[in-house]
This record gives sequence, C-alpha cells and structure tokens, in this order.
Amino acid sequence: MGHTKSTYRVWAAALAFSVVGCAADPPTAFDEAAAETGLEGTLSQLPDEVRIQQGGPRVPPGASTEVWSVTNRWSDTDTTAARAAGVAWAAGSGLDWEQKYERWLNSFQRVPRAGGSGHTIQVPTPYGDRVIGAPTLECAEVAVFLRVAFASFYHLPFFLQGWDAQGRQVLYAGHFGFVNRSGQRVGRFPLFRTQYRDHESAWRAGAAWPKDATLRNYHLGDDDTVPWIPSTGGRAPGAGAYFDEMFLNKRVGYFLRLVLLYFGSGNLADASNMFHVQPEALAPGDVLLERWQRSGIGHAIPVLRVSEPMTGRFAVDVISGSMPRRQPVWDEPASARRYFTLANTGGVGQASDGTPYAALGGGLRRWRTAALREGQWMNELSTRDRAVAIDEADHAAISARPARFGEILVVPSVEDRRNAALGQVRSAREHLRMYPASCSARTRREDAFEELYRIEAEAGRSRAQTDGTHRLLEDWVFGELTYERSRTCCWNRSNAAMAEVILDYAATEQRNNATRGVCAAPTVFRAEGASATSDGYRRWSEHAATMGRGADWRMWSEDEPCMARGNTNDESTGRAPAFTCR
Repeated sequence: MGHTKSTYRVWAAALAFSVVGCAADPPTAFDEAAAETGLEGTLSQLPDEVRIQQGGPRVPPGASTEVWSVTNRWSDTDTTAARAAGVAWAAGSGLDWEQKYERWLNSFQRVPRAGGSGHTIQVPTPYGDRVIGAPTLECAEVAVFLRVAFASFYHLPFFLQGWDAQGRQVLYAGHFGFVNRSGQRVGRFPLFRTQYRDHESAWRAGAAWPKDATLRNYHLGDDDTVPWIPSTGGRAPGAGAYFDEMFLNKRVGYFLRLVLLYFGSGNLADASNMFHVQPEALAPGDVLLERWQRSGIGHAIPVLRVSEPMTGRFAVDVISGSMPRRQPVWDEPASARRYFTLANTGGVGQASDGTPYAALGGGLRRWRTAALREGQWMNELSTRDRAVAIDEADHAAISARPARFGEILVVPSVEDRRNAALGQVRSAREHLRMYPASCSARTRREDAFEELYRIEAEAGRSRAQTDGTHRLLEDWVFGELTYERSRTCCWNRSNAAMAEVILDYAATEQRNNATRGVCAAPTVFRAEGASATSDGYRRWSEHAATMGRGADWRMWSEDEPCMARGNTNDESTGRAPAFTCR
C-alpha cells in the first residue's frame, strides 16, 4: 500500500512504555532519518493556495546538494546520448526518453517471488549485463524507485514536491537533492555531491562492483529484507544493501533512502507531481492510485506492460508493493483488470467522510516531466501528454474512467479469471501469515473473493458453496477491518511469530467449541477493549505466554499516523462470510 510514515512513532513507543510497562521500541528508520535531517514529519500534498502559484527551485549545476548531474532532457531524440543503444532500445531509435522509460519497464523479466507465491520483477541496468532482482518495498515506494532509478541511470531531471508543515514551505526532492524554492538545502539533509561517492565514470564492465558499507546498513523499516542478497551476519540486508547493488552512483542510494521515507502515495495524488490520464492513453510507467481518504494511506499500482490484442481493446500487466513491505507482485491481465474498475480509483462514489472519490486524486496518473525553464526547474506536461491529460477539477471525466476501463480492457477467460482470483487470495494469506495486522492484505483477499463469487455464480454456484470450497479458518481470524476506524491497521510491525500465536489461539478456540458442542466463528484478530492499561490485544498476548512464547509478542505501535488510535474497539467492514463448522 502507499505509505504515510509516522510522526508519532516515538510518542507511540513512549505510550506503550508508560501504559503497559513494557520497554519502549528502539528507534525506527524514520526516527533515525528525522534525527539526521531535522525534518520530523512526512511531506503532505501542497495546499491549493501554494500550488496555484507554484514554480520549481533554482539550483545551479554542480551544487553541493546534487545527487546526479543532468545532461539529458526527457524530450531529446537526436543528441549523442539519445542516439546511443540502451537496455531496451537500439541505436538511433528516434525515441525520446519518456518512450525509452516505457521500453525499459516493458523489458523487465517476470520471475518467481522469493519465499512467496506468484511472480515479481528482475530489473535490467545500463551497467553491462547486470540484471538486479526485486527490492522489498511499499507500493508508492515501487513507483518512485522506478522513476528515480531510470532518471539517475540516464542523467535526466526528476523531482517531487511536498509540503513541509514544520517549516511552512514547499520542499523539493530530486536530482538536485532536498532544497527549498530558492535552491538552498533544507535542514540537515545531506550534501550528496560532497558526502558520497559516484563510481560511474571509473567502473568498467567485468570489474568488481564497488560497495558502500554505510549505505548497505541502512533500512526503510523492519520489513524491507531483500531475500536474494546474502546476509553477512547481523541484521538481514534491506533497502540500503539493495541500493548499493543497484547503483554505481551511491548518492542515489542515500537519496532514495530519504525520499522513500518522506514521500508516499498522497504525494503521487498531488497534481504537482502526477496528472490524470485518459483511459485510452494507458501506457507503461503510468501509476494507478487507489484513494479512499484525502490524506494517509492509499495504494499505488505501477503499469509495466500494455498491449492491444485487438483494436481498441487493451491488456495490461502491473506490479505492486504493499504495507508492510513485500517484493512487488506481478499481476497479469487476468488479475490486473480488476484494479482498474474499482470505485476508489477515482470512480463513482464517496469516501467515508462524504468526499467524492474523484476529488481524492485516485485513478490513472502519469509523471510530470521535469524541465529547466530560464534557470528554474518545473514539473510540466509534455507536448504529447497535453492531449490526453484530464484536469484535476473535471470530476465527471475522472469518475467515468473505471467504467470505461471495464469496456476497453480485455476480459480474460473464466478459467484465467478464477486462477487469478485464487492467486490473489493465496498472496494475501501469505502476507497475513507474515504480517497479521495488515489490513490491506485482508482487503485484497476479500476483493479477490468478491471476484471469485462473481465467477462461480456464472457457473451456478452460490457464495456459500464457494466459501465451502475455498475458505480457510484464517480468513475469519484475519477478518477485514475498516481502515480509518481500526487501530490494528496502523500497526505495521506485527510478524510471523505473532501470526503463529494468533492462529494457534483460533485452533484452540475451535477445539474448545467442539468439546462443548458449539459452532461459532473464531475471534477476529483485532483490537478489543483498548484502554489506559491495555493495548487491546490481551487475549493473544496472554495466549503467547501460555505457549511459552511471551517474548515473541509485540505491543501495539503506531507505525503510521492513526485516526483510530483512541478507539476502544476495531470495526469490521461487514464483508465476513457466514461461518460453517466442518
């Protein structure tokens, strides 16, 4: 899911200590970044009154804050660099760099995910024949990572804009580093050009890959372990080690660590960074956003491949990370189609606060193109994109897109649809066995079951029959919760050991029910009776102790800003199926 990193984590850890007498959690990756940079809060969307007047920063080439130099423009087609062959295009291709970005994404290899079902990506780089396995990221992090990687590889301009509420100013993060509108460094953000190494000019294919020991030790969280990078002792390798393997310019790795911590899916829904696109213009590199609230978490789904098997009908492949983090999951057209028809991708309907989905920034969006205009960096619409862009205020055109995608995206066979839905169920279950507090995985599972119900209904099978064939006990244990009303949904540091305790509690509960001749659904894992003396999960923490695994249980922590932090009980969505004892 798209993330909003917490400004409350230190507060939440202190609360856990004072309320229930447990030791405070160690500092998070975000806490460490905040202490380093001086910026304690994540960056929100630009206020409307600021965006209207907004221009970009003025930063001279070679500034001490610079992450990578810009030597190419996205519109170039006939410069020496533009005529050269690349990872997915031949010499003299005549393509501009936006088209080459699409070709690069389209060239990704589809490979099995490490330690999970389904498939993920392998990423080609411009460094000889070096191809890199998938990182472990949240969904918005995947979208930003891909754009930054390509821009830095080919020395193209890139920047994001976000609102720094602490400094009451716009903050720009891009090839020029972290700066304000006048181009000055913000807070204590690094002077990338002077602090870190760039090995691009010195490295040659076949030579040893340069390593940065400090970068390799950085993480984005407890959940960013990259399974294919060997561990050398101590903490398992995470995002820092991945960036060290990906980039010769180590400055990019240090930059990505910070930009992914401070920016999230809300920033992608900001018209300053991305714009709405007409359905028929769908292309690799676009990002489909789910938004069910104005601020806070959402879901970002980058588009990898688009084909047109028949005139006017399209098939699309997408990838997506999650919260907590995972290797991006590759969805082929049979499973990807469903995302584009969801109401919360800017479609018809309203969020829980009454705001129309079309006003929340969700739907198909495309990166603005960074360009230098009279010494000032601007995020623009390219000439080609102006014909396919949708104005942010055109809610009618925005909300019509999910229905239109239902018309123009190829409908796969019944068997392919069934296999895709069951694959999404398996993937969600696997994620919950690793992160049992994940509300996004619970919702993905139920969304997949809704699709499965529709498919089976076409064959004359009822919802009850479908549940009898495909449901597992854990689907009731990890019942779907209302995100904005459930404190469990803000808890990203639950783990596999806790899932084992939770499922053992459910199995014990069912055995006890059977002994008494009672048929009852298992207790849903959620907060209940939270108070000044309990975080709301007492029954499971006590069960962990009876199993001799009390040390495996973690207290609740506010790992993202949580509207439900003060709620006594979590709220179910009501999509739970009827429970049948077997």
